[in-house]
Amino acid sequence: MRRLSLLALPLLLLPACQSARVPGYERGWYAGGAFTAIPGVGLAAGGGKVIHGTERSDWSAEAQLIRHFLDDKDIADDERADHGRLTAIRAGLKHTFSPGHKRHLVVRYGFQFNRATGVPGIVDLPGDYLGGYLGVGFETDLNRHWTMGPELSFALLEGEGALPLEFVPTFFWHLIRNF
Repeated sequence: MRRLSLLALPLLLLPACQSARVPGYERGWYAGGAFTAIPGVGLAAGGGKVIHGTERSDWSAEAQLIRHFLDDKDIADDERADHGRLTAIRAGLKHTFSPGHKRHLVVRYGFQFNRATGVPGIVDLPGDYLGGYLGVGFETDLNRHWTMGPELSFALLEGEGALPLEFVPTFFWHLIRNF
C-alpha cells in the first residue's frame, strides 16, 4: 500500500497548478458518474480539475471510484460458486483534444487499484491488484455544463503476493457536470 501512496503523491500536487484560459471556453472543475461494464456491471463516480489548457488540448488531474456490484452470476447463473465483486480506484490524467469544439477525443491514463472478492470475471483470483490504466474515449458537449460519452479502458494490474498479472478491459459511459 505504501507503493500506491508514493505513486499518487505527484497527482495530489497537480490541482494546485493554474490552468490557462482560452476565450469562449469554460474550464475548471468537473464531476460525474458513469455506467461501467466488464468484468461486471456497475457504476463509477469521480471528478477532476483542468490543470493546463491551450486551444488544442486540456490536461486534467482526476480520480474515480468504480464499483461493479453485479457479476455474471447475477445476470446469467453458470452454476459456479466463486463469483464476486470488483472495486477500483483510478487516479491519473485526462487529455482532451480540441476542447473548444462540441466533440472531442479523450485519453485517460494513470494508476489503478483493484480489490476483487471471489472471481468477478476476467480477474482470476480474489485479492488486491495495483497497476496502470489507459483509456480512450469520445466526449460530446451536450451544453455548457454537461458532457457525455463512451470510453474503453485497459488496465494492467499486478496482484499482491503470489497473485498473477491481470489484463482487465473496462467499458464506461460517462455523464460529466462541468463547473
